Amino acid sequence: MIRQARLNEFDQIWDLRLKTSKLLKQRGIDQWQYHLPDQKTIENDIELNEFFIYEIDNQIIGMIAIKSGIEDTYLKIYDGSWSKDIEYLTIHRLAVSAGFLGKNVAKELILFAHQLAKKKNINYIRIDTHEDNRFAIKLFESLGYSLKGYIYLAENHVGDRKRLAYDILL
Repeated sequence: MIRQARLNEFDQIWDLRLKTSKLLKQRGIDQWQYHLPDQKTIENDIELNEFFIYEIDNQIIGMIAIKSGIEDTYLKIYDGSWSKDIEYLTIHRLAVSAGFLGKNVAKELILFAHQLAKKKNINYIRIDTHEDNRFAIKLFESLGYSLKGYIYLAENHVGDRKRLAYDILL
């Protein structure tokens, strides 16, 4: 079941974030390896009702932030352009527990984001990932997302700041 996260579930959510960081490191992907996403970012997402969890038997096995408004790092895109300059939702902090990888949890979380966008009368979503994250790339493309170019994370981001930028018109 996918639902809004609650602040009292933060410890489980943070544990998933830490385990995801380790998994990405094992895969040689320079994503989530430093201070971001930090606790304050996730807490803020929860307080804004923009953070959702995938839960089975009271266990959080997946998470996703579905953000409204302008994503500052998307204001400048390189080697391409966004499909549209209209209102959009941004997907961030997508993660699945290692024991549930390959079981369509990430796909269901993204499709949930599509449904949420439609409920809000928004027909456009943007997302990004590290260029070495072939699992995310394959997932995005299988769902109809198109590679639009690349963006850079904020200058204070430690590590590789380059991310592949994708979007989809729903």
